[in-house]
Amino acid sequence: MDDDSGTRWIAGGACAVAAALAFSACSAGATTVCPAIGWSNTLTVGLADDWPDVPGGSLTVECSSRCTVLGAAGDRDRLSIPLTGSSTVVPFDMTSPDSAVLIVLDADGRELAEVDADLDWRRVGGSEDCGGPSVASVVVPAP
Repeated sequence: MDDDSGTRWIAGGACAVAAALAFSACSAGATTVCPAIGWSNTLTVGLADDWPDVPGGSLTVECSSRCTVLGAAGDRDRLSIPLTGSSTVVPFDMTSPDSAVLIVLDADGRELAEVDADLDWRRVGGSEDCGGPSVASVVVPAP
């Protein structure tokens, strides 16, 4: 009977030591584990209030670094998106370029305005450690 309580005491102590070692190992080398998901970043480009209508117009985005519009193929540093009213949403993959040159073109491809914009991305989801979707916006002044 004494052997059983001694064995239990030793086994319990060994378990406690193992748990303490495991806990200290986890907290000493703690790394953030991020979920295996992706996201998209969104750039909203608006035309200033005094812009005339630009039917059939488009927006060209030339990125300072690699950028990819979701679902688009071709040049990864220059994107062309149809204008949709007074603002256009440009859905990027997980890239967030520091700056971009935005060029508004009419239906015939003539340049109406160009702006070199620094993009101020603001995270709207995810976490500091793992990242997450971000948004930025730019208003193009009228020509």
